[in-house]
Amino acid sequence: MMRGILFTGGFGPDSALAERFIARYDIAIAADSGLEAAERAGIVPDLIVGDMDSLKDPAILDKYSPDRIRVWPHDKDYTDTEIALAAFAERGVDEVVLVGGTGGRIDHFLALRSIFDRPYCPALWLGDTSLVAAAGTALPSRGLRIRGLGFDDPVSVFSAGPGPHRARGTGFHWRIDDLSWESGGFSLSNRADGGEVEFIALEGRFFLVLPLASAISVERFEEVVHKQ
Repeated sequence: MMRGILFTGGFGPDSALAERFIARYDIAIAADSGLEAAERAGIVPDLIVGDMDSLKDPAILDKYSPDRIRVWPHDKDYTDTEIALAAFAERGVDEVVLVGGTGGRIDHFLALRSIFDRPYCPALWLGDTSLVAAAGTALPSRGLRIRGLGFDDPVSVFSAGPGPHRARGTGFHWRIDDLSWESGGFSLSNRADGGEVEFIALEGRFFLVLPLASAISVERFEEVVHKQ
């Protein structure tokens, strides 16, 4: 399985908190000012894409060879993050970790959120204070095991993409198995009574939102899913 790291603009995570999620990768791509975040993390991108309008100092590009840079016109109908994701897809990358993109304009945030409704989307999204983990059909795995949660740590569950949606969970304070996902249902600020939750997407795609904290780990697993 090929793994990619995508650095984008906006607020991102503390490098020490993000390190364990981005330590292993096959290809790194920076979208516009995500280049600055990549350099702060000590990662040299294999490719830099975007219109470069958000870079604080465009001269930062001078240290990279032209074959690593793809400059797009400012007047375009794609976000720089979408362009980077398309580059990962073209290279056959199976799992993408998105770093950054929180804060700032609400429309930009909603554009990033909408990416999780598409066939090819990040498996993990590391924001400044939160972690988003996706699971479901056409993704690296259907199952997520989250460990190291404190009693007050919120764990929220949302559906994404086309239905039908059906899920099973263990360890949650409030039961999620019978939620009506198709009518806009979600589980907001749920929690793990025992410090661990296990989530399985039976049908459709979901994403879990939880704090980005040093004690929390995300493990993916596969389980044979039988339709009922």
